[in-house]
Amino acid sequence: MTHYRNIFIDLDDTIWDFTANSHVSLEIMYRDLNIAHIYPNYKAFSNAYYTKNSELWALYHHGKIEKDFLIIERYAHLLREVQHPNPDNRLAQQMNEYYLDTLARQTQLVPYAIELLDYLTTKGYNLYIISNGFIEVQHKKLESAGIGHYIKRMVLSDEIGINKPDRRLFDYALEVTNSQAADTLLIGDNYDADILGAMQAGWGQIYFDRHHRGITAQEPQHTIHCLKEVMEIL
Repeated sequence: MTHYRNIFIDLDDTIWDFTANSHVSLEIMYRDLNIAHIYPNYKAFSNAYYTKNSELWALYHHGKIEKDFLIIERYAHLLREVQHPNPDNRLAQQMNEYYLDTLARQTQLVPYAIELLDYLTTKGYNLYIISNGFIEVQHKKLESAGIGHYIKRMVLSDEIGINKPDRRLFDYALEVTNSQAADTLLIGDNYDADILGAMQAGWGQIYFDRHHRGITAQEPQHTIHCLKEVMEIL
């Protein structure tokens, strides 16, 4: 097996439990901004939000929309659906800012995340984050969850305006960390953004298929369903 020196880890839903933390944050925003007067049923509101947000993130991953459009449209769309006034997108902007600020303070990690980070650190790997997440919240997430000290460098798509799976982000990550593709591996939960991107860049790959979504193209080097399985590979 290749002797890897550098391990890049996707953040959201790979080690930081974005799904769980997002549910908490969305509900807090709904309550504190009194969105109930617009959407009386929280379940209907959250289902509509997650459906639209997922659609927009898929477009964003592939460079078809800009970040500024995504973060406003996911709320502006919901307000249009119920014909609620949103002059100059002010309410959508307020919803977005409140949600992101709340999200950045959440602390729930994916099971075995700490054990994995401890293990990889003890083994002497250089640990980095590579993420399409937003620069204004990703660093805060690490600190809120108490895992910032494990990570030597966070590489964000926001830094250069290019998202995973575009190879240019992976090449940029190698450049700024003084790493080589041949001894670099990525652990990520998104097959298209993380695994296909790593393949194209010549990196090793561990696909964290936590929810058994499967693959859409070439088989990854490794597929796991729990983070503790990484310790049997590296």
